Amino acid sequence: MISLENLLLYVPLAAILVILPGPDFALIAKISLLDGRRQGQAAACGVALGIVIHTSAAMLGISAIIAQSVFLFSILKYVGAAYLLWLGIHALRQGRAVSRAVVRTAPLPGREPESMAGATARPAPRVLWRAFKQGFLTNLLNPKAVLIFLTFLPQFMDPRMPLVPQFLELGGIMSLLCLLWYVSLAYILGQVRRAFENPRFQQWLHRCTGAVFIAFGLKLAAAHAD
Repeated sequence: MISLENLLLYVPLAAILVILPGPDFALIAKISLLDGRRQGQAAACGVALGIVIHTSAAMLGISAIIAQSVFLFSILKYVGAAYLLWLGIHALRQGRAVSRAVVRTAPLPGREPESMAGATARPAPRVLWRAFKQGFLTNLLNPKAVLIFLTFLPQFMDPRMPLVPQFLELGGIMSLLCLLWYVSLAYILGQVRRAFENPRFQQWLHRCTGAVFIAFGLKLAAAHAD
């Protein structure tokens, strides 16, 4: 078990790491604003599961192997960068699709726009699964997370005690903090989503988030394992 002193130091630092903007934040914000609260919360669950996998990898020594191998770290880095670039390009394509839809369609007088009419519809399971998978892969394929869990968690452990329970406790806290933060963020953004139903705003948001993901991908591809 982790000592109370270490826990009191670990929890606020872990919370800061979770809250700091990054690819996970950008993804959940985009999904929540454009697709709704439930999809955003599904993506948040995917991110939390990614943290569980990273914790398990660090506990089993897999993260150390990846971090010490230039080849393995480079593979993870470029796969992660490619996935972020794909998310960015996909968002830009969605923005163009919204732009074409704005040109082709306009609501008739007295008729509710389709986007508003379907705003409260419950998403299909496959839609939730897609959001969950995006959140999971965005977190799992981030090589910086490998280094964080490999170097951050051990600082709060007692080497004289069994390491596995300590890894599980610290990783579980990190995953819970992540889940609470991103589920709450998805809820808040989902609540204000109706204010941003304008297709032109959606087009702008798609383009901005697409550019953000591409920037993250290029930055990740150029990063070095220090």
